[in-house]
Amino acid sequence: MPRPALNDDQLAEARARILAAAGRIISADGYGALSMRRVATAVGLTAGALYRYFPTKQDVLRTYCVEALDQLADECNRILRETDDALLALERILIAYGDFALDDADRFRILFLDPQVTRLELDDPSVLNGYELLLDTVERVQSGGLLRPLPTADIARILLASVHGVCALSVTVREIDFSDARPLAVEAVRNALRGLSSAPGDLT
Repeated sequence: MPRPALNDDQLAEARARILAAAGRIISADGYGALSMRRVATAVGLTAGALYRYFPTKQDVLRTYCVEALDQLADECNRILRETDDALLALERILIAYGDFALDDADRFRILFLDPQVTRLELDDPSVLNGYELLLDTVERVQSGGLLRPLPTADIARILLASVHGVCALSVTVREIDFSDARPLAVEAVRNALRGLSSAPGDLT
């Protein structure tokens, strides 16, 4: 007898449980430990039933990554809608990236620090939406004369690296006390912006 079709809410809930289970497995044991059978067991399905939602484990991982990065892009878009000042919006976008990393350190490790995952080719162009928003916002701030006349992409990379570095250290280097990394991430963002400012009296 065929299985009854799932409605949209049921399908979304099942996919969310599968992705969460996959994230826990990768975080605990690395991408090499991920298998459809192990994910199925974690969510109480048979391996065959799991294929109703995702054809392969690569599809599980791609969806996990794309949905996480979409969430970050959505937050950046919200900031841009609610913040008229381009420089303040840029600061808030960078801080939002830090919050995204620190709010779920396991997800951050999977997305950016697991070498097997970072080699995965994500063929969905939407994964760069958040970075494109950052570039556009840097360009807006530059057009207002508030940042140095460096290549826009270079400024974006420097700013992103400032907050990414703090977050990466806080979740990987246990020998350094990062009991609360968020204030440090915020300070890194603000100091990087200050260093790239075109205001009179800044270093040339």
